[in-house]
Amino acid sequence: MPKAHKRKYEKIDEAEIELVVQCNDSHEFYERYRQVFPTKKKGIDSISKIWKRRSEFLKKIQPEELPLEIPVGSTSREIENLIIAQNKILIEMSSVMKEQLKASRDILAHLSKPAPKPEEPVSKHHERIPEQKEPVKKACLDKPAEIMIGS
Repeated sequence: MPKAHKRKYEKIDEAEIELVVQCNDSHEFYERYRQVFPTKKKGIDSISKIWKRRSEFLKKIQPEELPLEIPVGSTSREIENLIIAQNKILIEMSSVMKEQLKASRDILAHLSKPAPKPEEPVSKHHERIPEQKEPVKKACLDKPAEIMIGS
């Protein structure tokens, strides 16, 4: 018997996609979905499935938005100012890192201990002889047998 073809995803309106993109977390999306679409009778499972496809929607929308190119109207003076600002930030970060390295070196110098001296080799005359232990005696729990004389 042939199976009826079931759609993998429900059809999602553009308004729903826009709402998904605007929200930061699933709880916010659920609350706003209920406010924006009060007439839709989708359950929490259907709404969560929409949220799970959020990354898919973002990928589709992202190429259309915000090209990452320098605007044509930018002057060399603006670019120069941006580079100067960037250099100031890098210099500040560099000085902070130098301070951190200096503090770390001071801490390591304070914590480091002198290296332990190697053990002196033991001469043959003073070799230590391990002590011999006596075997453990078992306690006799049985009564000793009577001694018979004249047998």
